[in-house]
Amino acid sequence: MARKTRSSKSEFGALPKATAEAAAIMTAAPFVIASRLTGFWLSAASPSAKDRAEATRMVTEKMMAAQESAMAMNAAVSAAAWKSVIDTMSTGMASTGNIADDVLTAGLKPYGKRVRSNRKRLSKG
Repeated sequence: MARKTRSSKSEFGALPKATAEAAAIMTAAPFVIASRLTGFWLSAASPSAKDRAEATRMVTEKMMAAQESAMAMNAAVSAAAWKSVIDTMSTGMASTGNIADDVLTAGLKPYGKRVRSNRKRLSKG
């Protein structure tokens, strides 16, 4: 009986793209949360204009990320549907691939972009 060998691809390399995006968010988010909470706590008695702007930014960027995420996920679903139709018409077979991973990755990217940006900005200041 032949022995099964591992593929040349590493186990981490075989993971879905959404896993990498989620890992990046999970790595940077605690720093952003801790930085903001510390800043809010230290300025609670008399918040400056900068502190108020940070609080406003925190809320508005989440709303913008949610909107961008929904639009990106809808676009990914539409693209997958059209690809499936085109593939079926041209080859007689539906396309294969990880559509769920593509949709989830598209939905996570706006959040990841903001978390990385906030981490970079908050670590300077």
